[in-house]
Amino acid sequence: MEHLKPFKERDVLPLEPAVDQGWHLKRYAILAEGRQFDADVAAAATAEALKRLPEAGSLANGTGNHGVGFQVIHFAETAVVSPIFYWQWGSVLARACQIKAQWDAPTLFNDGVDEIVGCVWEMNIVQHEIEAWTSTLLGPSSDPQRQLPTYLETFAQTS
Repeated sequence: MEHLKPFKERDVLPLEPAVDQGWHLKRYAILAEGRQFDADVAAAATAEALKRLPEAGSLANGTGNHGVGFQVIHFAETAVVSPIFYWQWGSVLARACQIKAQWDAPTLFNDGVDEIVGCVWEMNIVQHEIEAWTSTLLGPSSDPQRQLPTYLETFAQTS
């Protein structure tokens, strides 16, 4: 069963956060075996993510999103897949969507599979982001605005 082969770590690259349209979007690239990072593909994925995110809120808004999230750009075997997540209501992680580009047109992103949250490599990043959010923005400081840079600079471990 080729689809149940042993788990092998993949390279994870922290990318510069995107600060645009009121959003602070942390970004990661994951590289499947034999795949290389491509800055143009990553830029196209982030441009598409920003189109699909709701209007950015603020950290002061307790009834909506906080204008803070993260994107995983997975240079996978079959396509470039990119789930997009954001924080709202203080402690809730929302998934905006998953976008996907085929390798024959890797900068043209369309809808991904809606019911998919992410693969195991992407979920490792989600787990890290939950821990980073709770230890910084929901941590002991009474000033979340001052903690935002710390959160934005805390990336998952790379391989």
